[in-house]
Amino acid sequence: MKNLFQKFTQVMSEVLDFQARIWVVNVYAGEHKGESYVVNEDAFSEPLQWMKKKGYQESMLNKVEAMKRSQILEFDLGRVKHRLMRVK
Repeated sequence: MKNLFQKFTQVMSEVLDFQARIWVVNVYAGEHKGESYVVNEDAFSEPLQWMKKKGYQESMLNKVEAMKRSQILEFDLGRVKHRLMRVK
């Protein structure tokens, strides 16, 4: 029973974390260079939906998924380059 409760707690924590994640995305090369966006997962129906729509590869999505708060990563999407900072 204790193991089941721990698993439930872990799953709920992951769900709540998904709903609470926020990134600042800076476009530093390509179309829209110099623009920044706030990406709040509360506005989406699935994790990393914004990144998937922008063409992030599976390996990139895995890195974004593992980001800690205040961590910054850069991604080359071909014609566009993004700098992401997880803020929440």
